[in-house]
Amino acid sequence: MPITFVVSTGRAGSTLLSRMLALHPQILSISEFFAVLMGILRRDPYPSEPMDGAELWRIASAPDPLADAMVRCGQQVPEMFYPYDSGRFTASSGIPIISHSTLPLLSDDPDGLYDQLAAEVPSWPVRPAAEQYRALFALLARLLGRPVVVERSGGSLPLISLLRREFPDARFLFMHRDGPDTAVSMSRFPMFKLGVMATEAAQEAGLPLNATMDEITASLPERYLGILSPPYNLRGLSDVRISPVWFGELWSRMICSGTTMLAQVPEQDRSEISYADLLSDTEGTLTRLAGFLGVTASGQWCQAAAGLCDRSRPGAAGTLEPDLSARLEAACQPGREALAAFLGATSHDEIATLR
Repeated sequence: MPITFVVSTGRAGSTLLSRMLALHPQILSISEFFAVLMGILRRDPYPSEPMDGAELWRIASAPDPLADAMVRCGQQVPEMFYPYDSGRFTASSGIPIISHSTLPLLSDDPDGLYDQLAAEVPSWPVRPAAEQYRALFALLARLLGRPVVVERSGGSLPLISLLRREFPDARFLFMHRDGPDTAVSMSRFPMFKLGVMATEAAQEAGLPLNATMDEITASLPERYLGILSPPYNLRGLSDVRISPVWFGELWSRMICSGTTMLAQVPEQDRSEISYADLLSDTEGTLTRLAGFLGVTASGQWCQAAAGLCDRSRPGAAGTLEPDLSARLEAACQPGREALAAFLGATSHDEIATLR
């Protein structure tokens, strides 16, 4: 069963794309599965040893304390689809990480789908992690009658080489958005704020950037106590200010490394779309994407997908004061050049139209 991975820097419109794909009757639109496995708690989604179904289900069904704290503190984000007011699970008792984003996009009854998986997955034999994940996708495809599997995790661009190694037949859809707008959106997004805090805490503790949260919290700086450690009080997260320039530099690094990895993927196994095109030419963009995925772009699907678009919001970077805007533009310049080279654009003006 071939899998298509939507890869992006995050805050590039890929959640909207997941919701659009979920409207297609043949597409299994798996949202944030690998983000769930990695978690806010910075897990490694690929254990070095094979696992059985019971271990897979333990990982997928375990609560994520920080994700639950986001819900309790009113900081949940649009990628978190679970019916928190009416679902069986609550943030106070712990919500399975697979239930925050992945299952609710697949079914109007995510708790019922959870029960179906819980009845089968724990009995599976020992297999490498990638084979277990592939089996889980196949089970969901069979249960829901949706044979075309598309997984989308925000910020997954750095995972391309790993995904190619673990899924040799995988295909990739690169979704991109202009750097300054992406960076401003990142700077306002709770999960990116938490990511910056975790990175800063690791650096202050002299730990590697890929340190786990358990390692970080063992020597957590005092200013992060209660935020990156229990009781996870995130109510002040909205007031945290991190310069979009920091995220512009992050965007550039991700685009430079990501496009290098994508260039190594055979052309027939990769495609790309921009957030701007998805908004301005929804039908044309989805028709091209449907051809890549091997499904039909019916008028009914395109019309329903277009109804999800909010075209009223201006570019986020357009509201910045001039000095900050200039510094952000400079931070994004390396990424813009790498993106232009990857797309085969002839000038930066063409990339600027992606906003």
